[in-house]
Amino acid sequence: MTRERIDVFLTGATGFLGHYLLAELLAPPHVRCRVLLRPPVSASCARLGRLLAGFGLNLSALIAENRVVPVEGELPDSLNSADLGGIDLVLHAGGNTAFQANGSDEPARTNVAGTKAMLTLARDAGIPRFVFVSTAYVCGEQVGHLPEAVYPTAPPLRNDYERSKWEAEQLVWDWGRRNGVARICRPSILFGDSRTGRASAMKGLYLVARATEVLARAMDGNHDADRHHIQLRILGRGDATCNVIPIDWAAKQIVRIALDPATESSVHHVTNPDPPTHQEVKQWLEAYFDIAGGRFDDATWPLADANHYEDLFYSLGNICLDYFRHGLTFESQCAANVPSGQRLIDGASFAQCMKYAQATNWCRNRIDETDSVAPAGGIDPKWYFESFLPRAVPRSVVAKVQELTAVVQYTITGPNGGSWISRFDRGQLKETHAVPTALTPEFEYRLSYEDLVDVVTCRKPLQDVFFHGSAEMFGEVELALKMVPIIGEFLKEFPVVGEGIPSLAC
Repeated sequence: MTRERIDVFLTGATGFLGHYLLAELLAPPHVRCRVLLRPPVSASCARLGRLLAGFGLNLSALIAENRVVPVEGELPDSLNSADLGGIDLVLHAGGNTAFQANGSDEPARTNVAGTKAMLTLARDAGIPRFVFVSTAYVCGEQVGHLPEAVYPTAPPLRNDYERSKWEAEQLVWDWGRRNGVARICRPSILFGDSRTGRASAMKGLYLVARATEVLARAMDGNHDADRHHIQLRILGRGDATCNVIPIDWAAKQIVRIALDPATESSVHHVTNPDPPTHQEVKQWLEAYFDIAGGRFDDATWPLADANHYEDLFYSLGNICLDYFRHGLTFESQCAANVPSGQRLIDGASFAQCMKYAQATNWCRNRIDETDSVAPAGGIDPKWYFESFLPRAVPRSVVAKVQELTAVVQYTITGPNGGSWISRFDRGQLKETHAVPTALTPEFEYRLSYEDLVDVVTCRKPLQDVFFHGSAEMFGEVELALKMVPIIGEFLKEFPVVGEGIPSLAC
């Protein structure tokens, strides 16, 4: 790249990391970005505009100035090389973060086939540089000090996500040998902004924090229990490290690596040189939520003798268990960019991220700005169960609860009522049908139309409706009870809004 101006093609711009990358790319005035946005491009631009506004950037003005050029398309099959004409480098940050395929073609379709398609387009367009955002945990179950190098043979991988990233890395590295310069960036666990605590998505460690909040709420409602002596086994090692990094620091390092004019292909661990231990994270969570008593344990989930609090905690928090056992260290050139004596994450910055998470109700911002809006005339149960839930559940905490395999019936009583049955398989909502249907429910929630409106708009907490109201449970009540806190978290993430409906927190 010898021209003064640098043209970058960015994928994943509306993602948690992607919009930070775009803001960082736009910091130098000589960089222009072409961004891949899913159709319809108007809706994707609206979402991107809202994200960039958090940095004080005006997307409409940037488009008018030709600093940002939207490109409508979706990998792996709706782009052509003409869309990449004149580009100096590709920064491929788009990806699917689902840990398990659960019978679908993701994450392989996005992370492997999508990357392969992007590499082919870059080759055909004659682009000399390709930067790929992978993950530090492409190492799988390896232990010890990990080098900044591609693993030529697959390490013992723990899930479909890690495998998809390892396979994509092989494709990128081979492209570099044949076509130009390849850079692989491997960030570790992404967390909130180091300055503000801001985050546009809350997965990973945030799920453990949310599970801790749920546990604290349970103690709030049980005055006979000692909130500082909770019987909770934390499945992992306290002395192992949690390699968590601020999202803004990660973006800065990745953009620096992407714009580096060096002519050699390379691998970069974007990791924390002084990460907190799990014991530190435990102490920070306990201090913030004013609970204590958990102890680290080498057992594995599910626990044969799990108590009520463990059931409650792991219904939301077990997604991160794979990363709480091994204290990995990473070779990292990026470590030189952390000032001596300064930690990327400490107790104060962690608490700031928790404050932001709670202030935004755990990032419950809508599926998009229109999908959570009730139809004119009020909340229609048919719309809620047949249209809203199938769009919302895959993006919610429910999809992360792999223990959730059940067939559930919802019966809404009254003149606006009806019955619907949903089948969940390892957290994935596979189907929902109005009764009569061939599905046979394991348990049933029955509530009035008025109660439905109250809970989906967050006028009343779900637990209040079931335990202090007129709603009822039938069938396998124990399973139904275990699902109540999961549904409660979903309702907080995706409350229904509409004309005349107040925006309240659950």
